Amino acid sequence: MTRLICSIILMAFCALFCQPQLAAQSGQQAGASPNILFLFADDMRASTLTNPAIKTPNLDRLRSSGMLFAEAHIMGADNGAVCAPSRAMLMTGRHLSRLLPKGFNIPDDHALLGETLQAKGYDAFGTGKWHNSRHTFNRNFNSGEHIFMGGMYDPWNTPLYHYQPNAVYTDRRPVIQDDRHSNKVDTLPGEYVFGGVHASEVFANAAIGFIESRSPDDKPFFLYTAFTAPHDPRSMPPEYLEWYHPDSIALPPNFMPEHPFDNGQLVIRDEQLADTPRQPGEIKRHILEYYAMISHLDAQIGRILEALEKSGQLDNTIVVFAGDNGLAVGQHGLMGKQNLYQHSVNVPLLIAGPGIPRGDSTPALCYLIDLFPTLCDLAGAKVPNELDGRSLVPVIKGEQKTVRNVLHLQYKDLQGAIRKGNEKLIRYWVDGVETLQLFDLEQDPWEVRNLAGQYPEKVSALKRELLEWDKHYGLSSRKSQK
Repeated sequence: MTRLICSIILMAFCALFCQPQLAAQSGQQAGASPNILFLFADDMRASTLTNPAIKTPNLDRLRSSGMLFAEAHIMGADNGAVCAPSRAMLMTGRHLSRLLPKGFNIPDDHALLGETLQAKGYDAFGTGKWHNSRHTFNRNFNSGEHIFMGGMYDPWNTPLYHYQPNAVYTDRRPVIQDDRHSNKVDTLPGEYVFGGVHASEVFANAAIGFIESRSPDDKPFFLYTAFTAPHDPRSMPPEYLEWYHPDSIALPPNFMPEHPFDNGQLVIRDEQLADTPRQPGEIKRHILEYYAMISHLDAQIGRILEALEKSGQLDNTIVVFAGDNGLAVGQHGLMGKQNLYQHSVNVPLLIAGPGIPRGDSTPALCYLIDLFPTLCDLAGAKVPNELDGRSLVPVIKGEQKTVRNVLHLQYKDLQGAIRKGNEKLIRYWVDGVETLQLFDLEQDPWEVRNLAGQYPEKVSALKRELLEWDKHYGLSSRKSQK
């Protein structure tokens, strides 16, 4: 009897004193900010995540453990180097029209994603491609390594920088250009190179080194790894080319020898990567190399995820995989991304980690700029007031089907598009000539059947809405602000 009374007293004591303490500890763990691993590809279109012809076992596993945003888009660009404004939009959460022209320079008064997470108590580490203001890198990251300040380069000899605490990144790599006739020393981009080591491996090495340097009691981290793959020049270790046989490469249903009309960018740099009219054999070679470079990129992503798992931090890490823009590679007779077709504006987006549905997919319309407030919400960070992005957390939690009912897209002042549901209108204005395309993306996902002539009233309504949006929020709004 005495033992029973003692047991009851002990249980009551634990109920009164121990449980609240345990609950507090549990709540503290549950409320702790997750790590964020952001993996960013270059020129990788959305369809590559669901194309069974491309061997991506690591991205496939990531997709099965997270949520696929199948209708993620960039807003477009105001210059041919699409990745510069795309990356600026990602890091600032702002509309294209609210960036400085061309997107290379980010003003000091524009809030940055990494900066915002640092204010929440994160360590922000950056490696890989940074195609915006060099000094801005240090505002976004408080550490980094193997940093590439540029747009594209030979992936086997990519010029790199160590993190500079003074935020000064100047070209200082000495080289003798004409050693047969002179000993004059010139300067090339960067501070150093790993000659013969592929850039995708270099950036993965930096990310892995950062992960392995962490201790369990360190701050949560924001690890941003920006690859230059599969951007051209498309080169990779030869064994990845052997994964694909030329006879197995199929031309896409929207392959065309030439674009059917002048879109204003038919002679830009990207369009010179293959002969015009496009030859099927040459396009298949480009597609094969594109696939092989993606597979090599996938292998590096696998290495990073393996290091994260070995560190014991995978279960407390939000993993994001995304791309800065897509690429034509022969679709619609085009090679580049200077257009508003789905192959160029629809970008890959996967989110996995604690609280994210596993193996799920959503058709919710969204932009890359929506990642800024989304990650802030997932991290418990305060969202800056000036963002144009909208948090995707209500979609992730199943509270809303979408956060956007319409998308507006622009490329320079030459092309504009509006997407409502599965209806998409593209308007071209080139040398005073207007061309209109209307597509039903549900019935025609490859955008080969122009319905503009069949539905003039629908075209007129969508065009009015597009022009009105452009006037107030698009690139035309920049002119009215001057």
